[in-house]
Amino acid sequence: MKGMLDGVRILDLSAVISGPMATGMLADQGAEVIKVEPPETGDMTRGLGTRRAGVTAMFATVNRNKRSIALDLKQPEGIATLLRLAAHCDVFVQNFRPGTAERMGLGYETLRSVRPDVIYLSISGFGEDGPYAGRRVYDPVVQAVTGMTDAQGRHDHEPRMVRTLVCDKVTALTAAQGLAAALFARERTGEGRHLRLSMLDASLYFHWPDLFWNHTFVGEDVEFHADLADLFGVTRTADGWIAAITDGSQDFSGHSTAEALALLDAHDLPCAPVNRLEDVREDPQVVHAGSLLRTRHPRAGEMVQPRAPLNDPALETIRHAAPALGADGAAVLGEAGFTPAEIDALRAAGVLR
Repeated sequence: MKGMLDGVRILDLSAVISGPMATGMLADQGAEVIKVEPPETGDMTRGLGTRRAGVTAMFATVNRNKRSIALDLKQPEGIATLLRLAAHCDVFVQNFRPGTAERMGLGYETLRSVRPDVIYLSISGFGEDGPYAGRRVYDPVVQAVTGMTDAQGRHDHEPRMVRTLVCDKVTALTAAQGLAAALFARERTGEGRHLRLSMLDASLYFHWPDLFWNHTFVGEDVEFHADLADLFGVTRTADGWIAAITDGSQDFSGHSTAEALALLDAHDLPCAPVNRLEDVREDPQVVHAGSLLRTRHPRAGEMVQPRAPLNDPALETIRHAAPALGADGAAVLGEAGFTPAEIDALRAAGVLR
């Protein structure tokens, strides 16, 4: 079966997580994603974190089902090549700092001149103007500004970072939904558009319903409430930990985790074992649901990755592993109408890896 986005072609200049995870989700749903990377190093996540045979876990997970072309966009020939390629693509994604794409000659108006119905997505940290707009931004910076670090330290008043790239990833999910909506709108109207998304806005939208419920109403006569997170707690058992609704008075230290969960289940109270990271793959519900897939990377060998989360038969298979840097450049350009001689000339000039 073909994925729901089969036939959609995405030109992705984004790097790290917010953009690549968004386009990765669309790739899992059947879109063709052409990842454009600098020839020297590629996306920085190629060198970040745990690896085997030169392949990092993060890059392999976020960039599966994509193709890679390595272009030197510092050269005019690189920009010209990219624009010629963009004429054959439905979507263009970038997460440069505000103003960078325009200075490179890759702003929305330029892309629209080669593809009038293009859907163009700009992802930024804090938006395109304002006092923080020009700053270099990573996930912990946005956690700090949006109050998330404060929320983690409410009880002892020491702010703490959440130990996952939550703001990056919620921006990615928001971006993927926005691109799908824009593609749907284009089917009806025939018109493209420029979508602008900041990590700040995506994170505030994500945090607000519960984290900010005591900061939503303006004026008097507000009935304030404890933080929603305080309704749940982590409680030690004789052989581990459980998460459950608690007022702090429950003591399960004399019960095993299995016994404590059985007691809580008997009263229909929400609860779960606190899995260590190394235990998540073997959790019985995770195993039963088939939430994780064993895959084989051609260089890195056997891996475990999450399946596409939407429960659709067409989304069950990873079509191919994350690509080597520039592995698909000649094929991608050939499909866009470049002749073998033109491709050879780009390689000779150092424009194409």
